[in-house]
Amino acid sequence: MKKIILLVLCLASFAVNAFEPFVVEDIRIIGADRISQGTIFSHLPMERGDEIDAQMVRNGIQGLFSTGYFSDIKMSRDGQVLIITVEERPAIATISISGNKSIKTEELLVGLENIGLAEGEVFNELELERVKNELIQQFFSRGKYNVKVDTKYKNLDRNRVLITINIDEGKSAKIKHIKIVGNTIYSDEELIDGFESDTSNWLSWYSQDDQYSKEKLNGDLEKLKSYYMDRGYVNTEIESVQVTISPNKKDIFITINIQEGDQYTFGEQKLTGELIYDKAVMEKYLFTKEGNTFAQNLIEISVNNFKGVLSNRGYAFAEIEPVTQINEDDKTVDVTYYVKPGKRVYVRRINFIGNIKTKDEVLRREMRQFEGAWFSQALVDRSKLRLQQKPYVEEIEIETPRVPGSEDQVDVNVKIKERNSGQFQFGLGYSQVSGLNLSGSVSLANFLGSGNSVSVAVNTSDYYNRVNLYYENPYFTDDGISLGYSLNFTDIDQGEANIARYNATNGSLGVNMSFPLTEYDRLYTSMAYERVSLRARQGSTADAIIDELLDLGGYAYYCLPTTRPEDDADLPPLTSQCFADGIIPPATGVEGETILSPYQYRRAFTLYKTTARWARDSRNRFFNPTRGAYHSIGFEASLPSSTAEFYKINFKENILFPLTDKLTLSLRGEIGYGEGYGDTNSLPFFEHFFAGGVNSVRGYDDNTLGPKSLVGEVPGTYDHLPLTSRPGDPVGGQFKVIGSAEVVFPTPFAKDSNTARLAWFFDAGNVFDSYDDFEARELRMSTGIALKWQAPVGPIVISYAYPFNSDKYDRKERLQFTFGNTF
Repeated sequence: MKKIILLVLCLASFAVNAFEPFVVEDIRIIGADRISQGTIFSHLPMERGDEIDAQMVRNGIQGLFSTGYFSDIKMSRDGQVLIITVEERPAIATISISGNKSIKTEELLVGLENIGLAEGEVFNELELERVKNELIQQFFSRGKYNVKVDTKYKNLDRNRVLITINIDEGKSAKIKHIKIVGNTIYSDEELIDGFESDTSNWLSWYSQDDQYSKEKLNGDLEKLKSYYMDRGYVNTEIESVQVTISPNKKDIFITINIQEGDQYTFGEQKLTGELIYDKAVMEKYLFTKEGNTFAQNLIEISVNNFKGVLSNRGYAFAEIEPVTQINEDDKTVDVTYYVKPGKRVYVRRINFIGNIKTKDEVLRREMRQFEGAWFSQALVDRSKLRLQQKPYVEEIEIETPRVPGSEDQVDVNVKIKERNSGQFQFGLGYSQVSGLNLSGSVSLANFLGSGNSVSVAVNTSDYYNRVNLYYENPYFTDDGISLGYSLNFTDIDQGEANIARYNATNGSLGVNMSFPLTEYDRLYTSMAYERVSLRARQGSTADAIIDELLDLGGYAYYCLPTTRPEDDADLPPLTSQCFADGIIPPATGVEGETILSPYQYRRAFTLYKTTARWARDSRNRFFNPTRGAYHSIGFEASLPSSTAEFYKINFKENILFPLTDKLTLSLRGEIGYGEGYGDTNSLPFFEHFFAGGVNSVRGYDDNTLGPKSLVGEVPGTYDHLPLTSRPGDPVGGQFKVIGSAEVVFPTPFAKDSNTARLAWFFDAGNVFDSYDDFEARELRMSTGIALKWQAPVGPIVISYAYPFNSDKYDRKERLQFTFGNTF
């Protein structure tokens, strides 16, 4: 590049030698379109009124060439006017990059911008080779040693160019070997275990830990030093690092040379400065104790503890400076913590950013940090947690910048990424058993941005019809008391839901309220009127169901075979051919025919239900939480004036433990118990507990676990009667136990998102006739893998399970899923 400039200057010297000295009265510039004349004049050594000669002209040409803006420059004279004719280099219109996979285009463009190549900048063809080398170096740092980069440009109109960069990354070089030299206390395996880099293993296809990256290796070196510092080796040094690559550029060998040094313990620990609290109180948050093995991470924990305590009292910008003094004679480290609380600050304004649908007041009522109050980090953190627990919030980020020009004020900026809070579910299917199935539901967890919940669900098929209406205002009062209403109607053949075959028609109207007890605890209550009509058929319904229906006051409905309706038809009115309550006249009026058995059993129930449930929720998110816990215990009962008198107790728990920054252990349990009281001997069969399915014990068909009853065969001579015998109809039970353990890890396609989780699970559970019938060996178990994804098209839950210790009557279903759509 320099040689070309010198050549141009030499050629230009022939023209400028002809210049006779003269006084410049004016300077005229020709050919400058994008480059301003002011920029050009700033690089000229002459101005109006100067006497110029050939040397000044050469200096002027050289100064303009040095800007890089021009490909040709000429100076001439017209009387006393100096004429400067320039030819501008083209501008870069677009930079197109293709073929890159391991490095995002945005990152590559930033690297190019650092060397002066960006859209709108002046284009110099000679810089393309430099561009190629810059890109190659970026890919080398990612272990892409076989990368090929091809650069081209195309002239466009208006003196512009299109730069095209085609990249062939080739195969990544794999880490073949990592060796640490100089370690005598800890093995290579112990030290490398925390590295992000690793040699190829069976999980490398997912983690890509065997792909070399300079940045990743630098991070691993910091981890290595921290590993020793956290165990007392304060003088550990990384002396050198060698990274070599095989001749075929496929294998990388890493050798790290270290010097471990001696182990140290904590010496004297001091607190000084303006402590705000009593010194004895502050020392409780000190994790570094004299005589214990030195650990750098304990110093960091202590500093964060001090900052947290002070920030909760309004000292948002407190500074804690730990100063260490190494004593070589006794191998101890003294630590002095200098506390500088600064000024106490208060919150000027709380700003919500990013909420398009949700109203500010809906978000503001979840804030525990208030405007005008002293700043408290604990209250800010609690506010963030409450917002993250809302179903219409996907992600929360809170910043607390200083107010410009003020030393004692901050603003709280709450950045919100909203989730699709409306859910639409639609199903369409067909089977030989149930025919055409249609279902649809609409639910809004944030109706019109108010935070209120509204849902409407309609489901219909050949065996199932349901309509549900629900509305809830979570802030019916300003202090957080909620009020909701529900209206439900259901008509279902339970046999098609994998429950013992009987028909149920249910209608209910309810009112529910909930009351906040603490920041984490809430009490939920409800009152409901419910009307239940049950119908069972002889020969189709399990014997146990028929027996219990009669015990509950049900009555039998008889018909002569010639007038017997189809299974799905309503019963005819009582006539000479149909009788109720077992009253059968001696003469039927139909010659040669006799009544075989009851056709149907019926019973209607009027229930006045009340529920009370306590729940404590400290989970960090509504969808896919990673830490915290959920506890709930509920009581449901029908009041004494009901047709059937019973109560149910249900206990649920979900505890989440972060194992690492990427792995979470989730433990879930549920226990349900029910019983009758008064004139009702046991929990009615239509209130029984059931288990099995994607939300229960996976790998077993929905509702199929637990007690089962045989269906008796009805003798007779009429082949057209729909009387069958089937073993193993689920009838549910009065006692349910469910347990599950999951190890949750990031999903390959959404590693940095909380919208998806992949988990290995172990489920166990079953339903029993009563508490006395519980036996641990009867718990059904399964293991497998599950995906829960808040996809753009809706929530998807898929599980593949391997059930074991099942018996011959269990219905297994390894692949299970649910799907819905959001808007």
